[in-house]
Amino acid sequence: MPLPAESLSPDSPDDAIQKAISDSIAQCMSEGGREQQECVAMAHEMARRSTGRSLGTGSAGRIRAGIERERT
Repeated sequence: MPLPAESLSPDSPDDAIQKAISDSIAQCMSEGGREQQECVAMAHEMARRSTGRSLGTGSAGRIRAGIERERT
């Protein structure tokens, strides 16, 4: 089943990108049985490819930073 991050477009608003990444991570972990770190990387890469945006900063960067803080 395709992950929500794959359905994004260059016109997707930041909140939609944030939700798609979060939903993609959850789906990846539940269906794929992968580690969280791998799912986070996959979701961000899919979102980056779908939107054509660098997602290392802005809303996606804040999500990733929050996940990293939770692990420490």
